[in-house]
Amino acid sequence: MIKANLVCSLKIGRLTPLMFTFIFLLLLSFSPLGSFTTASAQTFPSDSVNIQVNRIIEIKNTGTIIINDTITLSTNPGENAELIQSFSLGFPYGYKPNLHHAFAYAASNPDAKLDLALDVGLERIGFYGMRVSLPSVNVSDGESYSFTVVSVFSNLISAIGQSAFNFTFPLYPSITGEASRCNVTVVLLAGLNYAGDSPTFNRTTVGPNQILSYGNSSLASFTRESAWISFNAEASFLLVESNEMRREITIDAIGQTHVSDYYSITNRAARQVTSIALGLPKGAYDVAAHDVMGLLRKVEADEGNATTYSNVTVPFRTAMGAGESKEFTVTYRLPREIYITQHGWSDLDLTFAFSERFSGVIRKLTATIMLPDGANFVSELSSVDPTAVHKGVFRDTVTYVIYNATEFNDLSFSVAYKHAVFWASFRPTILMGILVVAVFGVAFFWRAPRPSVPTIPVAPEVLRGFVDAYEERERISAELEAMERQVRKGRIPRRRYKVRRRTLEGRLSNLSRDLTNLKEKMQRSGPGYANMVRRIEVAETELEGLEGDIRRIEVRRRRGQISSEAYHRLLAEYHRRREKARVTIDGMLLRLRTEIR
Repeated sequence: MIKANLVCSLKIGRLTPLMFTFIFLLLLSFSPLGSFTTASAQTFPSDSVNIQVNRIIEIKNTGTIIINDTITLSTNPGENAELIQSFSLGFPYGYKPNLHHAFAYAASNPDAKLDLALDVGLERIGFYGMRVSLPSVNVSDGESYSFTVVSVFSNLISAIGQSAFNFTFPLYPSITGEASRCNVTVVLLAGLNYAGDSPTFNRTTVGPNQILSYGNSSLASFTRESAWISFNAEASFLLVESNEMRREITIDAIGQTHVSDYYSITNRAARQVTSIALGLPKGAYDVAAHDVMGLLRKVEADEGNATTYSNVTVPFRTAMGAGESKEFTVTYRLPREIYITQHGWSDLDLTFAFSERFSGVIRKLTATIMLPDGANFVSELSSVDPTAVHKGVFRDTVTYVIYNATEFNDLSFSVAYKHAVFWASFRPTILMGILVVAVFGVAFFWRAPRPSVPTIPVAPEVLRGFVDAYEERERISAELEAMERQVRKGRIPRRRYKVRRRTLEGRLSNLSRDLTNLKEKMQRSGPGYANMVRRIEVAETELEGLEGDIRRIEVRRRRGQISSEAYHRLLAEYHRRREKARVTIDGMLLRLRTEIR
């Protein structure tokens, strides 16, 4: 027994050093020391690598700041350097709330995006760090490699007067080593005029832009120096913050695309803003704008075509003061042939993008696609994943939500869906069936005789006054149109035209007031006269709408948005409907004249 215990103790004594060594190595592999050593070897190039920094800062119209940091890594001929797998840079931590987007790419090929890790440590407190993953760069023996980091900031500009602004920014990028050279360039675009700075920049002019440059022979590690530039701006410079934008795209049963863009913006400038110019997708037409109180008048829309963007200037009902916010909606339609592609009988793709050249930061961007009745969402074809897909009874809805969207985000969307042709008539058929059932139901259960409605006899002079006033109004309207054609051709003096037009417009105002009173008397005289008045009003509304439609297709024809065949087909249809409405009005007036006699 004693011998057995002795043998066992000797075996354990031999195994203990091996076990201790194994446990020590295992703990060392998970220790912070080991991981720190590995990370630090990849974070910054060795001392033999020369680093040069070129920083370009651009101020956008809405106050957004674009900072481009181009880093060049190189060695002298005959020098060796280890492979560089990553590079870290950043800025003082106080600027973190102002950063909204960042990305990196190889300077030789802007399309070659590099992985960029955000909010990483720079081995020192007080800095916000970004780490660029490099493709194992070898810069030995005089070779070099350059890459660029683009950072998008906002709220770095403050208003100090009606047209005066102050711009505060990090002067240099913060890096963990030393750079042999650092150049800083600030670009003031057309409309921005330099007023002061600290430190002092060298100023030159290139075309309409002012260029402010500041050179430094070397850049120390962990630099946190800030600078400021003051400038004056023209009225076209808007310091506006985009709080939210919601785009709702509705596709109807026949493939027409209706779009509603909701905006919520805040004025960060000291001066008032009376209007704002926006870009719309290519080919947008039938543009209108609304605020919380209703339709906004005097909206200036420059409708584009299949290859050019549309523009719209939205006037505010009241000026937007400093710190105030506005909410409004822009509605328009998009041509099917540009945005919807059909494959076979029922497979379709909808493709669109937020590429209207906005240069600001949208805090929350929402895009909602409402597919037509009977359509089924199939898949998302773009790189942006939908936030939600709602399967409805009649239609599917696809929603995207993006926060802090900038012009550098990939904001192109493509949705594939299936839609059968017969669905275009499905809902009208259902509604017609419900209407027929309702009519038969009312006829079946309507047993009691309808009570007679007392009528008030209408005097013949009321009918005669109505017919005479209506015909007089039509004659004056025709005379005004004829005068407008003559003054455009230069056949009558403009002064005479203005005097005569003022007289005729005054007469039209009196006739409209008289007609309103006469209509009320006729409507109280019984259902027969009320029906005549209603049919006349419906025909008048139809005529007004047709005149607007005719003007609209003439504009689209001049801009090349519709073909000649489609233009003549629509024009013939509008003229047919206009003639039908006029025949209705003439028929009602003839019946009234017959009753007078």
